Amino acid sequence: MALVVLGAQLMAKQSIADFLKTKLPPHVQLDYKDIDVNVLTGTAKLNTINLKIKASDSVKQGAAVEINALEVVGLGYWQFVINKKITLNNLNIDRPVLKYYLKEKETDTAKTKKDSIGLLKSIHIDRINVMDADVRLYKNKNDSVAMELDSVNIEIDEVTTDGDLINSKIPITYSGLKFKGKSLYADLGPYEALYVNEIDLNEGNLRIVDLKLKSKYNKTKLSWHLHKERDFIDLKIPKVSFENISFGYASNKYWVHTGTGMLDGPKLEMYRDKLLPDDTERKKLYSEAIRKLPIELDVPEIKVNNGSITYSERVNREATPGKIVFGDVNAKILQIQNVADKKEETSVEAKALLMNEAPITLNWSFDAKNKSDAFLASGTVKNFNSKNINPFLESNLRVRAKGEIQELYFTISGDAISSRGDMKMKYEDFEFSILKKDRLRINKLLTAIGKIFVNDGSNTDENGYRYGGIEAQRNPTKSFFNYLWLNVNDGLTSTIIGNGKNEKRKK
Repeated sequence: MALVVLGAQLMAKQSIADFLKTKLPPHVQLDYKDIDVNVLTGTAKLNTINLKIKASDSVKQGAAVEINALEVVGLGYWQFVINKKITLNNLNIDRPVLKYYLKEKETDTAKTKKDSIGLLKSIHIDRINVMDADVRLYKNKNDSVAMELDSVNIEIDEVTTDGDLINSKIPITYSGLKFKGKSLYADLGPYEALYVNEIDLNEGNLRIVDLKLKSKYNKTKLSWHLHKERDFIDLKIPKVSFENISFGYASNKYWVHTGTGMLDGPKLEMYRDKLLPDDTERKKLYSEAIRKLPIELDVPEIKVNNGSITYSERVNREATPGKIVFGDVNAKILQIQNVADKKEETSVEAKALLMNEAPITLNWSFDAKNKSDAFLASGTVKNFNSKNINPFLESNLRVRAKGEIQELYFTISGDAISSRGDMKMKYEDFEFSILKKDRLRINKLLTAIGKIFVNDGSNTDENGYRYGGIEAQRNPTKSFFNYLWLNVNDGLTSTIIGNGKNEKRKK
């Protein structure tokens, strides 16, 4: 009996060796140290594997994998012989190091050929375990790192594929997925990079720890590398989570659906060098951007907790850029989706402290499927002492403000072309001083002229409000928030300089 088992093991080992030597396609090179086979338990193990794969239509390397050990456990010989089906209890891949070389973009004159895999037998694996893997993606052009991820551990349950599935967009089916990885780096292009300390996906629930989206250069060096305006970005989010993530492919489009998402403690700093030439490319509004995503997206809710936003601009070489700060940012974003048969609008409910002091709110809604990009926005500002924003006004507008805005309300209705709305304010002792070019001294002449037109807040209705209208034309080369500011600025001008009367009430 022992001789029979020994003979069977030798035959099995030789069969595997012959298959790996003769049945692999020519662009795949496989080397390994040795093979261990146990026909009684249906186990086979390859040790110290070195696999190289060239793109089938190129001499360039496509991928390389070094694996400490690959183990097949519970090979079902009966299913293989009788039903022509490969079944395994476990496929264990120990400490693989994957290096993948990204293909260059296709051109009209040289398009890459789509390879088809001829799988003669269906395959079912109860569980695939990938243990302590490292992944590196390289740009083919210069071998620089496009993405890297360390300490990757994966468990996939009930994995099945066959001759039809293997050539589809998602080549397997499975019942459960767990994924962990550390120290993610992703190159997002010439100017930004993404860093993540830890990723954990467990049966559709995602947790990300210490996400950072940062410019590759500091503010000064970024300007040296730019030929037109672009934001310096420093975004830090200690914790990101999403529930019930699912994805698939249907109707010639990938889809991603989730449950509630959470961003805890995000801190965003943005800076723009306005001395650089304008970026004149057309900017999409958020409704168009969601509508034209290459995937179907359905996110019912994202909550933002205890965030902060700081924005500054450099508008002249002498003055230090002033900052606008939004502290204690809390928001709820509902129905981020472009699903054809869903009617719910995307909406944003946000509140914060302007300059870490004055409570402000913003409510904003739109239908991403509406091609006019219509939107409705409203907001409030309360108990704002204008001196707190003077560093920004002095640096950027050569203006110094005095007085308090007790209450400000605005409502805007618009689309991708233009918008209209109204504003009402309650304020007192409000005045502007126009500064000289050195931004240190007041230009008394221009300031005196300005006082003739600006109402200090004393001429109000019986409730203490002044009213103004809003009309704005969108500049399609600017962002939505620039568009929003144009509306608010027009409302402020109308309210402070106009007659202050409620024209709606008169009608």
